[in-house]
Amino acid sequence: MSPDSSSSSSSSSSASNSSASPECSDSATRSSDTASVTTSRGGRQPLSRRGHFKSRMGCFNCKRRRVKCNELRPQCSPCRRLALDCSYPPTPTPAASVIRSNPSMLSMEDLRFYHQFITTAIPPLPLKADKGWMECAAMSHEYDFLAHAVLGLGASHLTRHTNADFNSQALQHRLVAIKQVNEQLSNPPSSQQSLDAILAALFCLITQASLIDDGLADYMTIIRGGHLIVIIIIGDMSKSVFPGFTVEGHNSMSAQLVREDQRDDMTDMNDFAMSLRMLQPLIQAPYEHRYYGLLKEIYPAMQRSSLQAWMMFSNLFRFPATFSNEEFIELVNPENYGSRLLLIHMFLVDYAIAAICLSPDMPVRAPARKHVIIKWARNAALSMPQEYKRYTTWIESYCDKLEQTADCRHLFTP
Repeated sequence: MSPDSSSSSSSSSSASNSSASPECSDSATRSSDTASVTTSRGGRQPLSRRGHFKSRMGCFNCKRRRVKCNELRPQCSPCRRLALDCSYPPTPTPAASVIRSNPSMLSMEDLRFYHQFITTAIPPLPLKADKGWMECAAMSHEYDFLAHAVLGLGASHLTRHTNADFNSQALQHRLVAIKQVNEQLSNPPSSQQSLDAILAALFCLITQASLIDDGLADYMTIIRGGHLIVIIIIGDMSKSVFPGFTVEGHNSMSAQLVREDQRDDMTDMNDFAMSLRMLQPLIQAPYEHRYYGLLKEIYPAMQRSSLQAWMMFSNLFRFPATFSNEEFIELVNPENYGSRLLLIHMFLVDYAIAAICLSPDMPVRAPARKHVIIKWARNAALSMPQEYKRYTTWIESYCDKLEQTADCRHLFTP
């Protein structure tokens, strides 16, 4: 993985080792209060409290009412029964805590994250690779970094698509996975299975980044790292659990999915092309010119063929692997406004292309991804200096349109 990805895996971050919730770092130290009441009133027998766990991290409602809190998240049983808003005091971080790097100590929540992964949250790439993903899911017990990547993606997917909040657990698993993948890449393994495990972990980390509000730079960094690993370390994919993950294989699979008879409404593509032309004076660095050139070719490609537009778009995800480290750092620099506008145009045109290329009944595994992309785009537009605001007109109007439609189709990109 590129050196840039280390920024997203701060080694100073720590995770807990909890059996009920990774967020509650002191729950592993709870002890059962087995002491019986030693005094009696009115001749009554002492009341046994055996089996009661002291509520050290109980919610505010239970503490105020002085009742036992079973500390279930996101809502404890007493609050659920009384229809109260359940909230907890912040969890103190013990000085001696360490990252939970051994997934053998699984919580019940982790099992839920794993189930979400294998049933719903499998990454969309490689195309039609469900069998390979099931093999990788089975391999995760052998590779800690893959287990954490799988659980982190499952936690993020649940958070985005349900009312539960597992952001803390998702981040903890993500940090450990990135740290351990980097350790693996410092001395790359030679076995195909180990290389497949690394590649699968990267796919999970990329897909998880697309569900994180501030994950844009992470997303691009790990995509670049993944392509470099395939090119430099793996090379031959024929013996991989993902044998179709090649340029030729991806294009062949894409041809089976694309429809060529629905290019009547090109309104969004026209607006995209006009907005992109406005950016040309901002493009200065050689790598920006190369990236802009690929992005500009999407519109004329769509006029000729939906499949050509799809393949041109796919090239944009492979292209940063050709950049030097310095060029890539500049590409994802949020204060490089020209590059940031290019990236946002790329993320948004994904949805314009998919609306033409894909059938409306095409299943989408992460519909919430659309709202994350909208947030990336709007945050980028808001951060632009006043003199750049005129370049964000299409960004803002297309975000409004995307938000108002139920359509969440995007191409089969991470």
